[in-house]
Amino acid sequence: MATLVEDSTVRKAAVAPGLILGVVSSFLGIFSFYFTTTMTASMWLIIFSPLIFSLIIPIVVAIFLIKDLRKKIGGFWSFKQATSGSFVVFLVSFAISFIVVNLLFAKVIEPDMIAKSRDATVNSVTAMMEQANAPQESIDKSIADIDKKFDEQKEVTIVSSLKSIGIAIIVLFIISLIFGAIFKKEPPKYIVDDVEPAV
Repeated sequence: MATLVEDSTVRKAAVAPGLILGVVSSFLGIFSFYFTTTMTASMWLIIFSPLIFSLIIPIVVAIFLIKDLRKKIGGFWSFKQATSGSFVVFLVSFAISFIVVNLLFAKVIEPDMIAKSRDATVNSVTAMMEQANAPQESIDKSIADIDKKFDEQKEVTIVSSLKSIGIAIIVLFIISLIFGAIFKKEPPKYIVDDVEPAV
């Protein structure tokens, strides 16, 4: 009869897929930056590519990794185990992505990351509005709004960073609850054997 593994076994097994998801998310995050700043001038692609590369694709990858994790621990886990396993996967992935993209890449490799992203956004928005024959006042207002949003990204403090990390962890836990509800799979409680009817 199938049984559930220990909770600690689930958490330990979840570290490896978390590392994989973290590496994939880091690569996609860096690729998204170069895609929006050097590979496309389309405003729609600049707007939606972060959503695609930073959310949709990582979630699809996470689904495969978590289903594989369930298989590796025996094919069954409770809602609690599915939630905690998913949370470890997402938490490890977040830590890897934060270190690689936010600290190493944005601070060391591409210190002008925000400025380059701002320029790409302004150029695409300006080109689109000019093609639509928008008045210069509207273009200037859109540029001012863009500048305001990117200036807020530059004003990073320890408090704001900790707040962002805290919010991210809460969001990850909520997502883990959803994944736990979707991918939980309790072992069968009864095994019914085929018994020949009495004559």
